[in-house]
Amino acid sequence: GILLNTAPNPHPFLFTQHIPTKMMSLARRAAVAPATRATKAVRPLAPRPLPAQRMSPVVRAASPTDSNDFDALLMKMADKFEKAENKPVVIGYIAAAAGAFFFAEWLIHLPALDVLLGFPIQLIGLLALPVGVVRYVLEGKDVMAEAGDAVSSITKRLPGLDK
Repeated sequence: GILLNTAPNPHPFLFTQHIPTKMMSLARRAAVAPATRATKAVRPLAPRPLPAQRMSPVVRAASPTDSNDFDALLMKMADKFEKAENKPVVIGYIAAAAGAFFFAEWLIHLPALDVLLGFPIQLIGLLALPVGVVRYVLEGKDVMAEAGDAVSSITKRLPGLDK
């Protein structure tokens, strides 16, 4: 006679309860059989013991007078913005700089330009690395002071900002 698969179906998307098993192909029966079989109770794994010594990173607390404190940098930028007399012009320059950055990033990564400009840009970065190491590590110059000087020299040339 015809055998019916009467096992409970744990997967509702497999409609095998009303399909005669003799009519199913062997491959289909093999694929459905594990889904319709009763599941065995699975014994939980015992937690593994931790090793006696674990390597952990060394954490150093930064001093509140640290020169590269991000909150202090944000407060300094906010103070400079509050002292600006022409705030819409400052906002416009910031938006234009951000837009120019993202446009240049998009332009560089176009498929044709990525092939043409990818290597030269990486080469410039590779050649600038030793200059930065010598200037800031060996000679001990301050990165923030030089960045501030560069920003102030640019803002002196921009129209709409007080010198």
